[in-house]
Amino acid sequence: MVADLSPVDTNRRQWRVPRKVMGAKFAAAGVFLVAALWFSDDPARLLVAAVAAVVLAGYGARDLKFPVRLSVGADGVAVSRGYLVRREIAWGEIERIRVDRRKRLGTATELLEIDIDSTLFLFSRYDLDAAPEEVRDELLRWRDDSRHRDSAPKRT
Repeated sequence: MVADLSPVDTNRRQWRVPRKVMGAKFAAAGVFLVAALWFSDDPARLLVAAVAAVVLAGYGARDLKFPVRLSVGADGVAVSRGYLVRREIAWGEIERIRVDRRKRLGTATELLEIDIDSTLFLFSRYDLDAAPEEVRDELLRWRDDSRHRDSAPKRT
């Protein structure tokens, strides 16, 4: 097990992609790479398997390099967007934080939704390494604590 030696900011809470999910992406990329070699005599199958291997390896590399998907602090939240963009969102910009539950084909999914104007950020358990409902509750506590801090009388 590799320890994370980065400094810990006690004024922020972070949620990351689980290491198991990262490993699964790299393992799947390896399977598709082997499939590409297996189908090397068929150009169409070779291309499909090679592209799938590269895409999965790219997602795995992103998760390895930028594992934090969501973080929260007194000023608001920070969300990962795409590969390299991290967006800071103040509490006042957030219209709604909720968990969307859906049942389809015998399976249930939960997604944490953070609604900002015309943008909706979605996070699953595989993005957060925690239940979306637990993360929602913690985000709401941080927002409430921030509002109480802002409305408290200042001492001079």
